[in-house]
Amino acid sequence: MKPWPAWLLICCSAPIAAQTLQLDPLIVSGEAEPAAASSTQLDGTPAATSDGLSLDAWLQQVPGVFAQNRYNLAQGLRPSIRGFGARAAFGVRGIQVLVDGVPLTLPDGQTELDVLDLEAIERVDVIRGPAAALFGNAAGGVIAIETTPPGNAREIGGQVTIGELGLRRWRGTAGGGLGDNTAARLSLGEQRLDGARDHGNSQVQRLNARSQTTLASGNLQFNASVLDVTAQDPGALTRAQADQDPGQAAANNLRFDAGERIRQQRFSGRWLRTTRESAQSLQGFAGQRLFENRLPFESGGQVSFDRRFGGLGGTLTATAAGWDVTSGMDVQHQRDARRRYDNLDGLRGAQTLDQIETATGAGLYLAADRPLGPAWRLDLGLRLDHLRIAVDDQFLGDGDDSGDRNFDAASWSTQLARQLGDSHTLSLRIASAFESPTATELANPDGGGFNPELDPARATSAELGLSGLTEAASYSAVIYTTRLRDELVPFERDDQPGRTFYRNSGRSTRNGVELAWTQTWATHWSTQAGYTLNDFSFDDYQRDGTDFAGKRQPGIPRQQGFLTLRWTPGRITTSLRGRFIGELYADDANAVRVPGHALFDLGGSVSLGATGRWTLRAGINNLGDIDHADNVRINAFGGRYFEPAPGRHVFVGFNGEF
Repeated sequence: MKPWPAWLLICCSAPIAAQTLQLDPLIVSGEAEPAAASSTQLDGTPAATSDGLSLDAWLQQVPGVFAQNRYNLAQGLRPSIRGFGARAAFGVRGIQVLVDGVPLTLPDGQTELDVLDLEAIERVDVIRGPAAALFGNAAGGVIAIETTPPGNAREIGGQVTIGELGLRRWRGTAGGGLGDNTAARLSLGEQRLDGARDHGNSQVQRLNARSQTTLASGNLQFNASVLDVTAQDPGALTRAQADQDPGQAAANNLRFDAGERIRQQRFSGRWLRTTRESAQSLQGFAGQRLFENRLPFESGGQVSFDRRFGGLGGTLTATAAGWDVTSGMDVQHQRDARRRYDNLDGLRGAQTLDQIETATGAGLYLAADRPLGPAWRLDLGLRLDHLRIAVDDQFLGDGDDSGDRNFDAASWSTQLARQLGDSHTLSLRIASAFESPTATELANPDGGGFNPELDPARATSAELGLSGLTEAASYSAVIYTTRLRDELVPFERDDQPGRTFYRNSGRSTRNGVELAWTQTWATHWSTQAGYTLNDFSFDDYQRDGTDFAGKRQPGIPRQQGFLTLRWTPGRITTSLRGRFIGELYADDANAVRVPGHALFDLGGSVSLGATGRWTLRAGINNLGDIDHADNVRINAFGGRYFEPAPGRHVFVGFNGEF
């Protein structure tokens, strides 16, 4: 009997560790189980070159994943998997994110990563491709984050990092046992970043806590987080402006004091019980997010909302007729009290919108797998989802824009895997998925309420993967194709520059190849590499009399790759990483080409003291001082596509345990 959540990785993944990319197969009842190659398991140690700003330190190690906007905290990290998520103006779209088995993604499909305590991460599992059959509303895949559980031993520690760009970060932790059955950890930290551009200052404060209790009836864990963010937004520039002075802010962003303030509290709990016959889990979360945003235009240019959110879910895994079967359900709800005001050069003006937005989602799913002989395995998944997004207009002076949208979807997946010898796996997976517009993306370009013409994107994907390991190396190779209907495409309007709206593009196709490889060459030396080839294009997309069929989809490079050389003699860890990002387009018409670039980062750390509980680390990012864009805003008005990235910059840090 497989304990949950092992089925998650069995059905959808093959583990690949970040630093050594170990492709060790999961062992259940003494047998190695085949699984798909389109999953990467990363351990909690970020690359030695990481300055710890965002989750991209882990995601850059995964083929098929492209992340932007790590230096503009007013927009946040925007990862995409196989192109899903690239449309987002901010945050994460089309990807389900879990933290300690509990959804971080809200029912309408949006996720904010700013609450994460990166220093507490123990493992990151990235599942590429449609995963809606198990998780719902996830055409791109899943990012499942596990934090380090607290232990009974006393724990007191701290980290300090300083660097160029005005980087100043500290974090303190304390934890240990609270009786015979309970352990807890508390962390408190602050980060300040001036940034490489004018009007790019940010300040982030986080409080995170986790407890774990062992009971006769199972294991019980609680997580709590408090977040406070203040961040300026320097905005995007034209190509000429970026070439002339990449450190400048957009004029309107300065005039209207563009930026945001966030205050959030989030609580979650999870109960797990595993026996020889079955496994059960129950989970729940609740929270509040207060958000204020100043956009770089006057009419309706200030936004605020009070978001209340929560959800419940449960799973049961058992064996029936030779099948390992997992059934589950989840219900989630969010309520946004949203208001808009005119932005009078940074000051709040007249109110222009007042509405209550709600999103309620419910899902039922069933996953089953069984061996088909000694070398074959079959995995099946089915999920039914219902999502209702409604708006209750409280600002009736311009008419009543109340209404609702209802989305229903059935998602399925099937996978057949073949074990080739003891250490290699060949798998074929076919799956469907859907991706709803979020409540924010449903905004009506012509006024209040929801855009009545915007529909969810639907995808069907097929992939063939091969993964395995040898005595000194491990690898994975995946080729896939995805067919989409009603893909969500961002655009801006001239009367509201800097605000993003969305439309459907008709039909499109995404084909890709993803390769990963790691090699231990000799004592203390190892190499890790990955390569991605994308062929994403519109098949049927017409707008304003223009036919975009055959055009490449914007915002995603055709090629990307990375190569890391690591040297770890004793207490020393050093890394040299090279990353190549190929050219991409900034608009649907492919009229604006963004050239590719190569970046190199160098970093290292050394353990100090007799016990090795003190660590000094340092790094240089963008070693070659290459000019490039950290973010490209798709279909931006007025040619303002580019958010320049910093040049060469240095950081140093110190970690200690007492």
